Amino acid sequence: MKSFFSKIITAFTVLFLPSFLARYVLNFLGHNIGLNCSFGFSIILVDAMLMQQGAKVGHFNFIKVNRLLMRKSARIGRMNIIKGPLSVLLSTNAAIGNANKILRAGPVGVVTIGSSYLKLGELSKITSNHYIDCTKTIRLGAFTTLAGIGSQIWTHGYIHELVGADRYRIDSKVEIGDNVYIGAGCIISMGVKIASGVIVGAGVTVAKNLDEAGLYVSSAIRQLPRPLPPDQRSDLMQITKPRLSERVYAKSAK
Repeated sequence: MKSFFSKIITAFTVLFLPSFLARYVLNFLGHNIGLNCSFGFSIILVDAMLMQQGAKVGHFNFIKVNRLLMRKSARIGRMNIIKGPLSVLLSTNAAIGNANKILRAGPVGVVTIGSSYLKLGELSKITSNHYIDCTKTIRLGAFTTLAGIGSQIWTHGYIHELVGADRYRIDSKVEIGDNVYIGAGCIISMGVKIASGVIVGAGVTVAKNLDEAGLYVSSAIRQLPRPLPPDQRSDLMQITKPRLSERVYAKSAK
């Protein structure tokens, strides 16, 4: 674990030096910063930082964690608070968007127990204004999106006794598979596993495992068949604007 002084030097280096100079100083301090990495006006207090080529941290973030590992072209946007005794691991092209809160309470051994990670697979993304509780580890697979705004992921909860003030906490990790889409305003409870290929509609509370690929909507949650491919649907028309960054379809009104 790096000394408090080393963390402060790391923070000041990121905050005040241009990125091309910060890279040299950070590598001298024992971090591993690759070519074409960039830092915005952010506070980063870490024991260890690894950023591969093209990784970027935007403006006005507060990041205070044990380890920050960002693979090639991974991104952290603006105004995020990422704080606590945890490690944040972003795979190639993974991204944390804007104004998210990713928190773990400490100290370890008193409030929380053992190690905890937030792991995002290749090209996975946490978009904006979400709350992520990393009391225990959270894993998002490759090509998975926590979309929209206002979703919550929890890795702990409490059970109160029937009488009196006593209660106990239950901690459990959350695992989300590959190619999962989670709509806006969802709540994912501790211990949940979501299988690859799942689509969760907006506003759903996920309190049990989703073991099969499919579309899950509303409360109480239920499973529906996955949508047919676009070329098998008469209600979809592809939009062919040349500057579109992804494949887009318009749905015809019924």
